[in-house]
Amino acid sequence: MKHNYLFFDIDGTLVDPKTGLVPRSAMDAINAAQAKGSLVFICSGRPYYEIMDSFGIKRDGAIFSSGAGFELNGKLVLKRVFDPALAKFVMDKAEEFHVGYSIHCLERGYSDPIWRKMVFDKIEGLPAQIANRLLIQPAFNCGNLPLDKYAGEDIYKVNVQYFPGSDREGFVNAVAPHTTFVPINSQSNNSNSGCEISPIDVNKGTGVLMVATHYLGDMADTYGFGDSLNDLEMIRECGHGIVMGNGQDEVKALAEFVTTDVDKDGVANALRHYGLC
Repeated sequence: MKHNYLFFDIDGTLVDPKTGLVPRSAMDAINAAQAKGSLVFICSGRPYYEIMDSFGIKRDGAIFSSGAGFELNGKLVLKRVFDPALAKFVMDKAEEFHVGYSIHCLERGYSDPIWRKMVFDKIEGLPAQIANRLLIQPAFNCGNLPLDKYAGEDIYKVNVQYFPGSDREGFVNAVAPHTTFVPINSQSNNSNSGCEISPIDVNKGTGVLMVATHYLGDMADTYGFGDSLNDLEMIRECGHGIVMGNGQDEVKALAEFVTTDVDKDGVANALRHYGLC
């Protein structure tokens, strides 16, 4: 049976950032697409331990940590992780230039003291009911372990955050030439907030290629849904690149189709546009 392959980013694409939920219209449209034979994959920058429930989406598989891992039916099929020497280089440079960082492993994540302080300061600023709910979530607890607990597991991705006192320029100049380096939380590549760091030639686009190769599928039958800079390669590689109305301008420029915002039935409207649901 010939399939279409649908790849969905999570934050800002599937999940409405204002509610933290997948809109009902998106859930219904994705279910209808699956009933017509499409295969559905999460394609996220999030680590594996943060996508295990897929926010209620019945998925056929997942690309996680921005293309570093490919999972089917709860089993890791392929991985493209950091060479240990390169990972150490990135972490050493983060410390040298006073940049906070967090590393993605498969089942847990570890953060340096600067990053952990940022995370827990944010938690303390939330209403008690929300803070308590976050603190008991397994993904939160296992994703923010102290760096000194790291026991040498494979590193899939490194996230960094700039703070007052960080030498952003020094860090970027040292690390960017040796890695896949993607700014986060920004409309441009001049972001001062932080970045996602992966091994060279590891991105969501290579993740899509891993899936298509596994299924012997045709790239013309791939549909990528995204909104932010770490979706650029997915949008470029897929046969059909769809960007949300709330997406960043640089990503929209590559889109075959720009749909409506995530909270204005963007996923459902795009699936209907292509006759997939």
